[in-house]
Amino acid sequence: MPDRIPDSEDLRAYVTKPLLDRITDQSIDSDYRAAAERREPTDEPMTRRRRPGLRAMIVVGLFALLATTAAVQTSRNEDVRQTSRQVLIDRIEQRQDRIADLHQEIAELREDNQSREAALNALGSRAESASSKAAATAEETGFAPVTGEGIRITIDNAPDGVEGGTVRDYDLAVIVNGLWQAGATAVSVDGQRVTPRSGVITSGATLRMNDVSLSPPYEVSAIGDTRTLAARFAETVSGAMIHATTQDYGMPYQVENIDRLTLPAAPAALLELTHLGANERDEGAKGSAKPDEKPSKKPSKNTDEDKQENTEGDREE
Repeated sequence: MPDRIPDSEDLRAYVTKPLLDRITDQSIDSDYRAAAERREPTDEPMTRRRRPGLRAMIVVGLFALLATTAAVQTSRNEDVRQTSRQVLIDRIEQRQDRIADLHQEIAELREDNQSREAALNALGSRAESASSKAAATAEETGFAPVTGEGIRITIDNAPDGVEGGTVRDYDLAVIVNGLWQAGATAVSVDGQRVTPRSGVITSGATLRMNDVSLSPPYEVSAIGDTRTLAARFAETVSGAMIHATTQDYGMPYQVENIDRLTLPAAPAALLELTHLGANERDEGAKGSAKPDEKPSKKPSKNTDEDKQENTEGDREE
């Protein structure tokens, strides 16, 4: 309800005014009146009434300072972040370049490894071929053992001791030569392998080969085709000569086929070539004949033909 009744001229408007508008106006007027009563004049200085504005300014200043500091710090952090990012990018690029170099090096090493492996395989093939050739050469020359089929010829001195019925170095040499002509691939005499450096020699009443003494009955073994080797040997001049000699002097003589023969290798000492050293040549020169003396004639060496002629002459005598 209003505090006072309005005048007569306003009574009609007051009565006719809607109740909701009237209540709203009265509530707003009451609020304004209450606010005015609270604002009674005081003795406080003006500066105190203005303090809330100063505080606001200080707060705004602090906020601005904080915002500026945050902006500066953010800018610095951004610079550091950009610098760190660039450093990381540089490192990544360096690592990528290093990886590319390593890939290139790996490719070069792989290619080099392949070429070296090919060269090694080629060397292995050459070594294997050389080893096979060396083994074959050793078998052919007599410096490696060999096994195979062949024939064995046995010859002995005449049992009655008739003159000329003794097996001599020439007889064994004739048998060996005939076997080579008949197609033998390896020959041994009493277990001593025949090599290009071997030879049967007479030492007193004993025959020697490869610096080893031989004893009768003498066995000459040869590796070859058993179907043809004995027949071809008999057809050679050497085979005919030895057959005639054994028949004339009554010397035991036998040729037999052997399914499996094993001929040993020749002594390794035969592979060592002997030669004169410098000191030995100097000593030989010092021991030579003096100028006033006439040099003696060197003894002539008997050749195989001389030995053959001498032996045949002895048997004929």
